[in-house]
Amino acid sequence: MRKAVFSALCSGLVIPGIGQIINRDMKKGLLILAGVFVILVATMIKLFYIINGVLRDFEINRSSPRKIPEMLGAQDISLLWYLLGAFTLLWLYSVLDAYLTGKKIDQVGREERL
Repeated sequence: MRKAVFSALCSGLVIPGIGQIINRDMKKGLLILAGVFVILVATMIKLFYIINGVLRDFEINRSSPRKIPEMLGAQDISLLWYLLGAFTLLWLYSVLDAYLTGKKIDQVGREERL
């Protein structure tokens, strides 16, 4: 039970995929880490374009700085919601898989000691 909890906590609280690496499932762990990296980069790029567009409109219109929140609120952030959903699903999968795999490893270790 020790490895199951530790690997699930590492995947849930540190970085998704670390629990798989602790469980010695390198391929799956690296794939999850790569997925998290892709989602992170895509999120940063989308945020850059949103903020860049708002600042460009702000400079063109020379409006009051108090209008910036309104301008940000008018932006389409649906892609950010999709990316958040994808990250949440990947995170949940990582935690559950790390726990279940760790549980199997713990049971095999307990049976070998008996």
